[in-house]
Amino acid sequence: MKQERARWWTCPQTWLIGAVLALLLVGAYGLQRYMIQGAGPVAGPVPVIDKMVSQAPSTKPRPQPVDCAAMPCLALTFDDGPNPLTTPQILSALEAAHVRATFFVVGSRVPGNEAILRRMYADGFEIGNHSWSHPDLTKLPAVQVHEQVIRTQLVVMAAGVPPPTLFRPPYGAVNQTVRSQVPLTLALWDEDPEDWKTADVNQIVTKTLAAARPGRVVDMHDIYAPTVQAMPQLLEKLKSQYRLVTMSELLNLTPGQRGEFFGR
Repeated sequence: MKQERARWWTCPQTWLIGAVLALLLVGAYGLQRYMIQGAGPVAGPVPVIDKMVSQAPSTKPRPQPVDCAAMPCLALTFDDGPNPLTTPQILSALEAAHVRATFFVVGSRVPGNEAILRRMYADGFEIGNHSWSHPDLTKLPAVQVHEQVIRTQLVVMAAGVPPPTLFRPPYGAVNQTVRSQVPLTLALWDEDPEDWKTADVNQIVTKTLAAARPGRVVDMHDIYAPTVQAMPQLLEKLKSQYRLVTMSELLNLTPGQRGEFFGR
């Protein structure tokens, strides 16, 4: 009589291997949830993941440093993108004028628009974090503030560019919970031409020019068609008086420098 072969699902080795694999999967899932959702309130800065990014190769020489203490500089900043229709047009206008700016992106709008972020980085623009879904962070518990920041860091990195070092809180709303949960420079502004509430291109141009002063940070939005239409005229006039730079260049910020910054 032939000896019966043991069925594979009754072998002790099979059960041991299965148990090990299950533990590994549970551990990986727990790590992912920690990275994306946060582990809860923390007393100190939350570490920014900056070693796992594949930097997009630049197709142009990196910009030369600018000394904004020795020349009149102005920082144009754009919130709430990327938008697949309007953001590329804003980029084209800035590129044609040979100037730089800072874009504060909403994390939930990055998937599907990763190429726009790679274009920003390759052409020397600065990319900042503007939360995952644009809530008023002062109304959220610490764990959700943490999640809003970390999820956006991860999705920007997944696009193939370095993680942001600047964070712009939606609506400029900051409290102690936000300060404790955001391990990035809090990048605010001191001029708002309110391009978000008008369709009048001339009004956007007029209000922006009236607010412009050396060392100021102007808050605009790259998701509105009137802002796109205002850019050529606006950039031509601003370039005649100012060096248009990123926010970090304007304020001479070091990566991750703590504090709340407006203009010079």
